[in-house]
Amino acid sequence: KKYHRKQWYQRRVRAEMTQFHEDMFSLIEKFLDIEANVVALTEDRALNSGIKEFRKKLSELPEELFKLELAVNSLHEELEEEMEGVSSSRRNVSSCDKIWHLAMNLNPADGHYMDYLTGWHTGSAIGSEENALAMDYLDRLVWKEPVDYLAIVRHQHGIVDAVKVFQFKYWGLSMKDRFSDMNPGRVIASEGGPIQVSVDTNAPNLEDDPIFSVDGDLALNWWGNYRASRIMITGGFTEGDLLTYHGLGNHMNCACQSGSNRDSNYRFEVSNIQKCPYSSCSKPVVQGTDFASTSYFKAGPVYGNYALFVSLRADKFPEPGTELERLMEIC
Repeated sequence: KKYHRKQWYQRRVRAEMTQFHEDMFSLIEKFLDIEANVVALTEDRALNSGIKEFRKKLSELPEELFKLELAVNSLHEELEEEMEGVSSSRRNVSSCDKIWHLAMNLNPADGHYMDYLTGWHTGSAIGSEENALAMDYLDRLVWKEPVDYLAIVRHQHGIVDAVKVFQFKYWGLSMKDRFSDMNPGRVIASEGGPIQVSVDTNAPNLEDDPIFSVDGDLALNWWGNYRASRIMITGGFTEGDLLTYHGLGNHMNCACQSGSNRDSNYRFEVSNIQKCPYSSCSKPVVQGTDFASTSYFKAGPVYGNYALFVSLRADKFPEPGTELERLMEIC
């Protein structure tokens, strides 16, 4: 386990450094344009000299970054050698490849709106690693990795009380890929329902939970008219009642296929299964306080945080009662 964690963090460092490398060269190119424009604008020797000195320092950064990359690669080689020295039985444990990574966490009462248009299709980082399981969170690196399994985990302060695991119908796509498919969207992303359903016998609020009170397959980017949910379970809606399109990451007045906003007052994070036809139900009940306007929604109790864990190979998630971490191993 120790070795796999080291490998995971090394992969993250490498990915971050690669991105930083690209950003840095782009920055240097932009600064060269700025320098040329300043030279054309003024003959102030002091200013031009200062710009040239700054450009010189900027041009030295790629070499320093290269040295850092060599050091990271050296650490990787040392880790491989260390693993070679581990006994066969220990090595089998450390080579576990059934790993779950926290991709997103939704807290419907933290003051941040994780609605249909926030984060899902852009993959922008949200929140911090320190509060990853307590506040809204999106890991931008995990969001870009290809995954074949999704675990939707409801938890109470980091302790699992309910989990559903789905195997994606289409393999090898990242979460960013899957949530960028908004036009036409309306993706049934699994077949045959969840491959695991585990619910604590004492778990509360199961009668109208958007994930755990209904059966069916995983539906992504589901919309009708101007209303949409990023994640739903197919048993939780009917075609004739648009306001029952409730799940995780919701909006009731967006240009859903293009991923743009029509009216920001209609954003909300987590809803419940409810019969709320447009003609007779003006204020659907949503979990917590993460909704844009009291004119359109009613605050309801928070049933828990909803964490999205993803994996390339793991097809079973730890049972209720387990304490969550950002990286969960199943070996």
